[in-house]
Amino acid sequence: MSLPLGPVIALYNTLTTPIPFLVSLGLPVSTLDVVGSLRLALVVQQIKLAFKMRAVQQAASEGEDKNGEKVAPSFPTDTALSNIWTMLVIVYGGELFVSSFVSQPPSFFTSTTGPTLLTLGHYVISAIMTYAPGLLPQEPSLKWELPLSIFDALTRSMLLCSIGPPTILGHKSVTISDSPAALLLTSTIMANGGFFIVNVFNMLSPTGWSIQTPPELQPGGWASLDLLSAPFITSLFATLTQSQSTWRSAAATAGNYVSAFNLTTPEGSMPGEKPTPGNGGLDDDTARAICTVLLMTMFSGRAVKNFGGLPALRRLFGIGEFKIKTQ
Repeated sequence: MSLPLGPVIALYNTLTTPIPFLVSLGLPVSTLDVVGSLRLALVVQQIKLAFKMRAVQQAASEGEDKNGEKVAPSFPTDTALSNIWTMLVIVYGGELFVSSFVSQPPSFFTSTTGPTLLTLGHYVISAIMTYAPGLLPQEPSLKWELPLSIFDALTRSMLLCSIGPPTILGHKSVTISDSPAALLLTSTIMANGGFFIVNVFNMLSPTGWSIQTPPELQPGGWASLDLLSAPFITSLFATLTQSQSTWRSAAATAGNYVSAFNLTTPEGSMPGEKPTPGNGGLDDDTARAICTVLLMTMFSGRAVKNFGGLPALRRLFGIGEFKIKTQ
């Protein structure tokens, strides 16, 4: 059977088209870039607010002065620079680490567009949450996170299929460009390295930075969806596009299953090469669309699980429970 991937590919083409007005201002960014920066700024604000509320509740239950009266906790003033720095670390922390190993300059060395957009995104979200708090949620909820999980899947598949892999596949060293380990490590580090650094230094804490064990290294942390999905999606993308010799062998082994779902085409493409007959690999856009659909399913499922499960989903859409009458 054929998968209806056309709408996903068309959506990507629309979202990744540079916005003419911003291009005229010297910011060659797309709708995906703009919304992504706003989404990240909102997440940072929500997490910091949640940590602050948790600290207030803990202090209210534990903090007492010598007369036995409750003591209101005090927190350092939250600054714009702190939030912007945190966003930059989240976005570029993993890339900076990878760049040091593949001898390539990180993207912010050659273009200031990304840091500028992240900075503007912070100020826009901060202004909305300060002067019009009703427009955006102060804390995550299923009503917001379910639709946003679809957008998160779009940005994550872009990172795991179109931003991370070219760093390795286009490398001048054949040893690196054909290394599946380098490919998977690059995508995993670029997708999770920034948040890992933020968690190590507790950069989202309202009481200031401190060294701590990040959630990824705590019991069960290895099973987080963000961590596991990175190598899985990139390996799937590499198999579908047959971009390295290892994945070509994997595609050949799984050929019966892949062809059953009509996931191969008469013409395929290798990185940097024109499609050649008989390669059997999918083009990058189609392969990325398949990965996006999978990520949409994963992320939307996580949103439902984290915010009340199926009962919350039924309430969100006004669906009552089905009951079977028995006599």
